[in-house]
Amino acid sequence: MNVDVSGPAVPRLSRASISLFVAQVLRAARGRFAEVSIAFVSDSAMRRLNRQYRGKNKTTDVLTFPGDRPDIVISLDQARRQAADEKHSLATEVRYLICHGLLHALGYDHETDEGEMNALELRVRQTVGLA
Repeated sequence: MNVDVSGPAVPRLSRASISLFVAQVLRAARGRFAEVSIAFVSDSAMRRLNRQYRGKNKTTDVLTFPGDRPDIVISLDQARRQAADEKHSLATEVRYLICHGLLHALGYDHETDEGEMNALELRVRQTVGLA
């Protein structure tokens, strides 16, 4: 599997470790993609994407564009704030967001399901050591 990572580097989270993490999450969730794209962007870029694709004129932490080659976009600005709020590292928060985005790419939607995505996300986090 190929993982294409773009945007600024994340401290203590190499691009190689991101690729390994993506593979671990997909294995734990029983999902498969030949290629995944992960882009790290600013709040302003995320706000534009969120407005364009979801009609929401505000930033968000992660957006997923599903398909055979899913694109996961993560706001590093928002991830930094969330990491500070949760008192863990940016690298840990980015892992949470990658996991969440991958589950959306696999077709799960916590906004419309009966808690299935949240339950699966907790199981996957536990399996990959993010519990």
